[in-house]
Amino acid sequence: MSAGGGDVLSPEVYLDGPPWERLAWLRANAPVYDHRLDDPLLVDRCWVISRHEDVRAVSRDPATFSSASGIHLRRTATHHFRPNMINMDDPDHQRVRKLVSGGFTPRVVRAFERHYADLAAGVVDRALAGGGPFDGVRDVAAELPLLAICEVLGAPEEDRFRIFGWSNTLLSSEDPDYAPTPEAFEAAVMAMVGYAGELAERRRREPGDDLVSALLGPTGELPLTDAEFEGLVLLLLAAGNETTRNAIAHGLLAFAEHPEQWAALRADPAGALDSAVEELIRWASPVNYMTRTATSDVELRGQSIRRGDKVTLLYASANRDERAFTDPDRFDIGRNPNHHLAFGFGPHFCLGANLARIELRALLEVMVPRVAALDLHGPVRRVRSSFLNCLKELPLRAVPG
Repeated sequence: MSAGGGDVLSPEVYLDGPPWERLAWLRANAPVYDHRLDDPLLVDRCWVISRHEDVRAVSRDPATFSSASGIHLRRTATHHFRPNMINMDDPDHQRVRKLVSGGFTPRVVRAFERHYADLAAGVVDRALAGGGPFDGVRDVAAELPLLAICEVLGAPEEDRFRIFGWSNTLLSSEDPDYAPTPEAFEAAVMAMVGYAGELAERRRREPGDDLVSALLGPTGELPLTDAEFEGLVLLLLAAGNETTRNAIAHGLLAFAEHPEQWAALRADPAGALDSAVEELIRWASPVNYMTRTATSDVELRGQSIRRGDKVTLLYASANRDERAFTDPDRFDIGRNPNHHLAFGFGPHFCLGANLARIELRALLEVMVPRVAALDLHGPVRRVRSSFLNCLKELPLRAVPG
């Protein structure tokens, strides 16, 4: 393993955020990098893909680079596995995605837009009440995505912080604060599996205007196997709130650290909101990586990838690639064009991308007139994870607008 690249995948490397200098070295010198891992919880070896162009190329070739063997480097016991869109290949991937996609079309999501603005106003007003410091993660970033995904699935609003705890354990299992033991991880998985069954039963009795009710239809029968439905609910409950939460939290931190960008947004919210949302998502890159498995021998940039090899797509690196972005290490809410890969690319492009954008826009629209500036009010704590780019605590104080 080259000293220049070093370890870019172990959780400890990400305790202070992604290792930007190492990633830049990889992009310049070893864009297809043979990475050996020395962690009993992770696979032994994988190829790291760090350039924007190559991440796109691998993402749009699922026939060669499969998702069906898992998208995480963690060695996960088979009894935890639940098939869902993110770890399926076609034709199963398209079959399930088609069943679910009706709940995430631009038309359907736009119908939520006004309602999410009202939800965002409530979230921000509660966080700013009293004028004291608040936790940007729990008090702001977590609240709106949790409320949104509860509405999408027809889950009771009061369940949102149970979902918050489960998704932390499930997706941040490398952090002992969230998953101190393998048993705690297993308990969270099984709790969410049980919750999926509860949702289906509740919606059989009381159909509503939500995705689970739509899947059940008039017959009350799911067009998915039990395992597929459980996997879908786990995916939407966990990934459907966690990634947007991370984007919002990193956005708040970015504006606190770059007050001139907040001032620019306040000066022209109508003109800058859309580009600001895209830049927040690029800057945050909530998912650091996902993994594919080679289905045949293939060569990429002179490296021989063998059938069965793990191939890791480093979105965090691709979104800072000098070949794809001008001055990529600068936070710039006016960046245009901004072809980031934070939602992935190709057939597995994030189904909830439109929903995430609307949630971010709603929060910014509410905060712009209420907040003149955001100040850090203490140390920022990060989640111990190389998979997700997560903040654990973000103490902030808002200067009233």
